[in-house]
Amino acid sequence: MSYYRICKIKVGQREVTKHTNFDNKEDAEHYAKNESLNDDKHQYEVQKNDQGEYTTIKSYQNGQII
Repeated sequence: MSYYRICKIKVGQREVTKHTNFDNKEDAEHYAKNESLNDDKHQYEVQKNDQGEYTTIKSYQNGQII
């Protein structure tokens, strides 16, 4: 099981379109920030697996933390 994941979410709809798993927090944050730079239609949430449930720790849109 991965410790972190990125959820690609349509802006304004809260519809998850894709998950990408990571074992490292820094890699997950880097990926989310870079992907959000070129995609103004989606928000990228960094989520941490805490005892089987994922919780959002950061969200990126247009390269910025929101």
